[in-house]
Amino acid sequence: MYEKYEFLKFEYRGKCLLVTMDNPPVNAAHVALHNELSEVFYEVERDERCELVVLTGAGKAFSAGGDLAGMLKSNEDPKHAASMIVRTPHIVRSMLAMSKPVIARVNGHAMGMGATLALLSDVVFMAEGAKFADPHVNVGLSAGDGGALLWPLMIGYARARHYLLTGEAIDAAEAAAMGLIHKAVPAEQLDEAVWAYADRLLALPGMALRITKRSINMELRKLAEATIDAHAGLEHLTLASSDHREAVLAFMEKRPPVFRGE
Repeated sequence: MYEKYEFLKFEYRGKCLLVTMDNPPVNAAHVALHNELSEVFYEVERDERCELVVLTGAGKAFSAGGDLAGMLKSNEDPKHAASMIVRTPHIVRSMLAMSKPVIARVNGHAMGMGATLALLSDVVFMAEGAKFADPHVNVGLSAGDGGALLWPLMIGYARARHYLLTGEAIDAAEAAAMGLIHKAVPAEQLDEAVWAYADRLLALPGMALRITKRSINMELRKLAEATIDAHAGLEHLTLASSDHREAVLAFMEKRPPVFRGE
């Protein structure tokens, strides 16, 4: 069923489907992974073998850092930029609409789209020592992948403004304390915590569980439907900016960026 996917790996564990982002070294969400993420949750919803999903990243990262080469290409080629941006709303819509619970196993840093994927999940367990951030502004972009919608709803506008405007990273304990994630656990206990929670959910009445999730997400889905295309469009504007190009080049050249505000 999932043979076409290159950057997502799948493993059934009983009624649970483990979905692993696998794009070394940090599982950056480049165009190809974006494409796969925009389709996979629609398919998982139809997967009769699966009743629950655990989403994680291969290696030491959940999904951290951007695809710099892809960013430069998007800056130079509007068609390349559009190919990513038009798929982003599908990631948000499909994750919020899916009736099956999603547990995010955040095994390492979750940045940008990685943070959004965690926030779109129903329950998030994060390894202590991992960092959580949405640094779109730092690379000259607007947070158009769902971050501008989700962060204010999770932690309130005052704190969300700070973290979205500055891109400041939060460690796992801080993320749990402010309500961005469910729980921070020692890295060596992450699997035990995630699979114990998965078993706990699977032991509950499945229909009630799925319908309760849909009830919880109804208002959020309405807000997402009203805003996510506009948020993605605004990010598309910044993809073509001079400051975005400068931010990427400065990072690649290991020098401080010089921004011009355009």
